[in-house]
Amino acid sequence: MLDVVIIAGDLTYFKSVTTAIKILKELKEKLTVEYIFFVPGNCDDPRMLSLKEISRGVINIHKNPVELKDYVFYGIGGGGLSPFNTLIEFSESDFREIINYIENMNINTTNLIMTTHQPIHGFFDNVNGLNIGSQVFKEFLEKRAPLLWITGHVHENHGWSISGRTVIVHPGPLMHGYYALIRLSSGRVLDVSIRRLNY
Repeated sequence: MLDVVIIAGDLTYFKSVTTAIKILKELKEKLTVEYIFFVPGNCDDPRMLSLKEISRGVINIHKNPVELKDYVFYGIGGGGLSPFNTLIEFSESDFREIINYIENMNINTTNLIMTTHQPIHGFFDNVNGLNIGSQVFKEFLEKRAPLLWITGHVHENHGWSISGRTVIVHPGPLMHGYYALIRLSSGRVLDVSIRRLNY
Protein backbone atom coordinates (compact mmCIF):
# COMPACT_ATOMS: atom_id res chain seq x y z
CA MET A 1 0.00 0.00 0.00
CA LEU A 2 1.22 3.51 -0.83
CA ASP A 3 0.16 6.55 1.17
CA VAL A 4 0.52 9.98 -0.42
CA VAL A 5 -0.47 13.36 1.00
CA ILE A 6 -1.52 15.91 -1.62
CA ILE A 7 -1.71 19.62 -0.78
CA ALA A 8 -3.62 21.84 -3.22
CA GLY A 9 -1.98 25.11 -2.24
CA ASP A 10 -2.05 27.94 0.28
CA LEU A 11 0.40 26.37 2.68
CA THR A 12 0.82 29.87 4.11
CA TYR A 13 -1.10 33.11 4.13
CA PHE A 14 1.30 35.60 2.52
CA LYS A 15 4.31 34.19 4.39
CA SER A 16 7.81 33.43 3.07
CA VAL A 17 9.00 30.38 1.19
CA THR A 18 11.05 29.52 4.29
CA THR A 19 7.85 29.22 6.32
CA ALA A 20 6.24 27.01 3.67
CA ILE A 21 9.25 24.70 3.57
CA LYS A 22 9.21 24.41 7.35
CA ILE A 23 5.50 23.47 7.29
CA LEU A 24 6.07 20.84 4.61
CA LYS A 25 8.97 19.24 6.46
CA GLU A 26 6.99 19.16 9.72
CA LEU A 27 4.02 17.56 7.95
CA LYS A 28 6.28 14.90 6.44
CA GLU A 29 7.71 14.11 9.84
CA LYS A 30 4.43 14.07 11.75
CA LEU A 31 2.33 12.22 9.18
CA THR A 32 5.01 9.58 8.57
CA VAL A 33 4.14 9.19 4.89
CA GLU A 34 6.59 8.44 2.12
CA TYR A 35 5.46 11.24 -0.17
CA ILE A 36 3.96 14.70 0.08
CA PHE A 37 3.04 16.28 -3.26
CA PHE A 38 2.05 19.92 -3.33
CA VAL A 39 1.32 22.94 -5.50
CA PRO A 40 1.61 26.53 -4.28
CA GLY A 41 -1.57 28.55 -3.85
CA ASN A 42 -2.28 32.15 -4.73
CA CYS A 43 -1.36 33.23 -1.17
CA ASP A 44 2.02 31.46 -1.19
CA ASP A 45 5.43 32.97 -1.93
CA PRO A 46 6.01 32.97 -5.74
CA ARG A 47 9.47 31.47 -5.15
CA MET A 48 7.67 28.21 -4.36
CA LEU A 49 6.88 27.80 -8.07
CA SER A 50 10.52 27.00 -8.84
CA LEU A 51 11.00 24.48 -6.04
CA LYS A 52 11.17 20.82 -7.01
CA GLU A 53 12.01 18.32 -4.26
CA ILE A 54 12.61 20.23 -1.04
CA SER A 55 13.49 17.12 0.95
CA ARG A 56 13.22 13.39 0.37
CA GLY A 57 9.68 12.68 -0.85
CA VAL A 58 8.40 16.26 -0.50
CA ILE A 59 7.84 17.26 -4.12
CA ASN A 60 6.34 20.27 -5.86
CA ILE A 61 4.26 18.90 -8.76
CA HIS A 62 3.56 22.33 -10.30
CA LYS A 63 4.53 21.84 -13.95
CA ASN A 64 6.48 18.82 -12.75
CA PRO A 65 4.89 15.43 -13.56
CA VAL A 66 5.83 12.63 -11.19
CA GLU A 67 5.29 8.97 -12.06
CA LEU A 68 4.75 6.79 -9.03
CA LYS A 69 3.65 3.17 -9.16
CA ASP A 70 0.88 3.11 -11.79
CA TYR A 71 -0.04 6.80 -11.49
CA VAL A 72 1.11 10.13 -12.87
CA PHE A 73 0.76 13.16 -10.57
CA TYR A 74 0.67 16.62 -12.16
CA GLY A 75 -0.16 19.97 -10.67
CA ILE A 76 -0.81 23.61 -11.42
CA GLY A 77 -0.47 26.12 -8.63
CA GLY A 78 -1.75 29.66 -8.23
CA GLY A 79 -5.17 31.19 -8.62
CA GLY A 80 -6.85 32.91 -11.53
CA LEU A 81 -6.62 36.64 -12.07
CA SER A 82 -8.52 38.52 -9.37
CA PRO A 83 -9.12 42.08 -8.17
CA PHE A 84 -7.15 41.24 -5.02
CA ASN A 85 -3.77 40.99 -6.78
CA THR A 86 -2.60 38.04 -4.67
CA LEU A 87 0.91 36.61 -4.89
CA ILE A 88 0.50 33.89 -7.55
CA GLU A 89 -2.15 34.53 -10.19
CA PHE A 90 -2.39 33.24 -13.74
CA SER A 91 -4.49 34.19 -16.73
CA GLU A 92 -6.42 31.55 -18.64
CA SER A 93 -3.75 31.68 -21.37
CA ASP A 94 -1.13 30.98 -18.67
CA PHE A 95 -3.16 28.00 -17.45
CA ARG A 96 -3.44 26.75 -21.03
CA GLU A 97 0.32 26.94 -21.50
CA ILE A 98 0.98 25.04 -18.26
CA ILE A 99 -1.61 22.35 -18.96
CA ASN A 100 -0.30 21.98 -22.52
CA TYR A 101 3.03 20.98 -21.01
CA ILE A 102 1.57 17.63 -20.00
CA GLU A 103 -0.46 17.40 -23.22
CA ASN A 104 2.76 17.70 -25.22
CA MET A 105 4.42 14.93 -23.21
CA ASN A 106 1.82 12.47 -24.51
CA ILE A 107 1.23 11.10 -21.02
CA ASN A 108 -1.54 8.54 -20.76
CA THR A 109 -4.22 10.31 -18.71
CA THR A 110 -6.02 7.10 -17.74
CA ASN A 111 -4.20 7.09 -14.40
CA LEU A 112 -3.51 10.83 -14.20
CA ILE A 113 -4.07 12.54 -10.87
CA MET A 114 -4.39 16.29 -11.37
CA THR A 115 -3.99 18.78 -8.53
CA THR A 116 -4.80 22.43 -9.12
CA HIS A 117 -5.20 25.22 -6.63
CA GLN A 118 -7.69 26.94 -8.92
CA PRO A 119 -10.92 24.96 -9.26
CA ILE A 120 -12.46 23.77 -12.52
CA HIS A 121 -15.20 26.00 -13.91
CA GLY A 122 -18.53 24.74 -12.58
CA PHE A 123 -17.08 22.51 -9.85
CA PHE A 124 -16.84 23.86 -6.29
CA ASP A 125 -16.03 27.32 -7.65
CA ASN A 126 -19.07 29.40 -6.67
CA VAL A 127 -18.18 32.62 -4.85
CA ASN A 128 -21.01 35.08 -4.22
CA GLY A 129 -23.00 33.62 -7.10
CA LEU A 130 -20.11 33.67 -9.58
CA ASN A 131 -18.26 30.65 -10.98
CA ILE A 132 -14.60 31.62 -10.77
CA GLY A 133 -13.08 28.31 -11.91
CA SER A 134 -10.91 27.85 -14.97
CA GLN A 135 -12.53 27.18 -18.35
CA VAL A 136 -9.18 25.81 -19.55
CA PHE A 137 -9.32 23.18 -16.82
CA LYS A 138 -12.89 22.31 -17.79
CA GLU A 139 -11.81 21.79 -21.41
CA PHE A 140 -8.95 19.52 -20.30
CA LEU A 141 -11.33 17.61 -18.02
CA GLU A 142 -13.76 16.98 -20.88
CA LYS A 143 -11.05 16.15 -23.42
CA ARG A 144 -8.66 14.02 -21.37
CA ALA A 145 -10.76 12.69 -18.45
CA PRO A 146 -8.11 12.20 -15.74
CA LEU A 147 -8.75 9.58 -13.09
CA LEU A 148 -8.81 12.07 -10.21
CA TRP A 149 -8.72 15.87 -9.89
CA ILE A 150 -8.08 17.62 -6.56
CA THR A 151 -8.73 21.37 -6.24
CA GLY A 152 -8.55 24.07 -3.60
CA HIS A 153 -8.73 27.88 -3.38
CA VAL A 154 -12.44 28.43 -2.74
CA HIS A 155 -13.07 28.34 1.01
CA GLU A 156 -16.85 28.46 0.65
CA ASN A 157 -17.06 24.94 -0.80
CA HIS A 158 -16.11 21.38 0.02
CA GLY A 159 -17.21 18.02 -1.35
CA TRP A 160 -16.68 15.69 -4.26
CA SER A 161 -18.34 14.99 -7.58
CA ILE A 162 -18.01 12.83 -10.69
CA SER A 163 -17.74 14.15 -14.24
CA GLY A 164 -17.60 11.36 -16.81
CA ARG A 165 -14.93 9.01 -15.43
CA THR A 166 -13.18 11.72 -13.39
CA VAL A 167 -13.65 12.04 -9.65
CA ILE A 168 -13.29 15.70 -8.60
CA VAL A 169 -12.46 16.37 -4.96
CA HIS A 170 -12.50 19.75 -3.23
CA PRO A 171 -11.66 19.01 0.42
CA GLY A 172 -12.21 22.54 1.70
CA PRO A 173 -9.69 24.57 3.69
CA LEU A 174 -7.51 22.78 6.22
CA MET A 175 -7.44 26.03 8.20
CA HIS A 176 -11.07 25.16 9.01
CA GLY A 177 -10.19 21.52 9.64
CA TYR A 178 -11.30 20.05 6.32
CA TYR A 179 -9.46 17.30 4.47
CA ALA A 180 -10.29 14.35 2.23
CA LEU A 181 -9.38 10.68 2.33
CA ILE A 182 -9.27 9.03 -1.09
CA ARG A 183 -8.68 5.32 -1.73
CA LEU A 184 -7.38 4.14 -5.09
CA SER A 185 -6.73 0.66 -6.41
CA SER A 186 -5.94 -0.73 -9.86
CA GLY A 187 -6.64 2.57 -11.59
CA ARG A 188 -9.97 3.16 -9.88
CA VAL A 189 -11.17 5.56 -7.21
CA LEU A 190 -12.74 3.27 -4.63
CA ASP A 191 -13.85 5.76 -2.02
CA VAL A 192 -13.84 9.46 -1.13
CA SER A 193 -14.71 10.90 2.25
CA ILE A 194 -14.58 14.55 3.29
CA ARG A 195 -13.62 14.84 6.95
CA ARG A 196 -13.06 17.51 9.53
CA LEU A 197 -10.53 17.62 12.31
CA ASN A 198 -11.72 18.11 15.87
CA TYR A 199 -9.61 20.88 17.33
